[in-house]
Amino acid sequence: MEFIKFDMQDEIMRMTLLPIYQVYEAEISEDELDEFYPENSLEELLEHFKEYFGGKTTYICVMDGMYKGFVTFHLDCEETPGYAEGYEGWGHMSEIYMDKQSRGLGFGKAMVKKAEDELNKLNIIGIHLMNLLPENKGFWKSLGYIDTGKVESKEGGQIFEKHL
Repeated sequence: MEFIKFDMQDEIMRMTLLPIYQVYEAEISEDELDEFYPENSLEELLEHFKEYFGGKTTYICVMDGMYKGFVTFHLDCEETPGYAEGYEGWGHMSEIYMDKQSRGLGFGKAMVKKAEDELNKLNIIGIHLMNLLPENKGFWKSLGYIDTGKVESKEGGQIFEKHL
C-alpha cells in the first residue's frame, strides 16, 4: 500500500478517482449509483468533483497500482470551512473512503494516520469530522476520536473530535 497526493490538474488521476468518489457518495447516501447520478453529464460531474476537492488535500490509497480509497482533509478556516461550526483553526477530516473489498485490513486506519500526520504539521488544536454512518462509530472511537454528542445541522451526522 502506498499513498499518493491527489493532483487536481492531472487528468488521469482525476478520471481514475472520479468513479471511486461516485461510489463513495452513493454509499453514504444509501442510493444505488445510477440513482445518485441519474442525469448528470460528465462535465457536470467533473465540475462538482473539482469544486468538492478544491482547497482540500487528498491522498489516494493505492494497492497493486489500483486506487482503493482516499482521505480528504484541510484546515478549517473561513475560506474552507468544515461541516461543523466552532472549529476554525482545527483540522477537518472531510472524507475517508475505502472500497468494500479492502475494508477490515487496516488501510482505513493508515489513511487516518496519514491525514493526522499531515494536519499535525499545521500546529492545529485537534481534528474534527462528521460521521454519517452509525456503523463507523466504533472505528472512530478506536482511533481516539470522541463523539461530542453534537449533530451537524445539514446532513445530520455525528461530530467527532480528537485533541492533539
